[in-house]
Amino acid sequence: MTISESPSHVLCPVCSSGNVLPAWVVNGFQVARCLSCTNRYVMNKISSQDLSKFYEQPEVVAYSDSNADCLRYYYRRLAGFVRDRHPHPGRILDVGCSRGFFFDELSDWECYGTEINSHDAAYAKQRCLEVYEGNFEDMQEAGICYDVITFQDVLDHFADPFAAIEKAYRLLKPGGLLAVKVHDFSCLYAKIAGPNFYAVTPPFHLFYFTRKGMAFLLAKAGFESVRLMHIGHILQLKIIFFRLSQGNMKSLAYRIYLLLDKLPLGRIRIKKNLRDIMTVFAIKPPLGV
Repeated sequence: MTISESPSHVLCPVCSSGNVLPAWVVNGFQVARCLSCTNRYVMNKISSQDLSKFYEQPEVVAYSDSNADCLRYYYRRLAGFVRDRHPHPGRILDVGCSRGFFFDELSDWECYGTEINSHDAAYAKQRCLEVYEGNFEDMQEAGICYDVITFQDVLDHFADPFAAIEKAYRLLKPGGLLAVKVHDFSCLYAKIAGPNFYAVTPPFHLFYFTRKGMAFLLAKAGFESVRLMHIGHILQLKIIFFRLSQGNMKSLAYRIYLLLDKLPLGRIRIKKNLRDIMTVFAIKPPLGV
């Protein structure tokens, strides 16, 4: 079956509205815009099993060991917010934990993770108590509840993000904290770039969230919003061009990335905050509320 022949979402997968319009065609995938919740999403239906095949690659450049120090710039700030909300160490689950670098910032906590990529999961297992290797949707729910659950750069990859957030709600203790980091399609950069925004990379990214759309999703699952932050990042110069290539290995940006990857210039670090990435914090209401 070709992409064009695959089943499509008739209603918005986030808010179930039929008030949707075609927006872009990228990599052969139809992207729609929901006029109700304002999110964008890939209309083509793709199963979690099919998605898993895209992630079984030996190394993702942005999450490799060579970029770990840059990643930790964000991780330290996220861990600081977690500690502010939970001064005493608890139990945390990082969904899509990659190589587990985030756990280094919470080494006094009980750390758990999920990861689709078996290569990355092997690294992460060295940094935490347990890593479920596979889709978060398939992870058993019985037995453990968490004080904190994080989705960092992963919710927009899910075939059904609402189901994932609902599951996180069930897995959290009452009063537990949820942190979701995704690209912010409300930002000026995304509005100007449209389908050329670096994060529009179907089938890797299937959903493109706005601030309004993310708030709707969390409230629909029963969460109470706490805070939205645009936390800056540190990027190597070569990673900037890698992202700008949108995965197109024939693009000029990708050719520049390959060149910079061989040069010391490519390792120059740049602080970036275009408000293009949002971290949203929400809580599961305590018992009796």
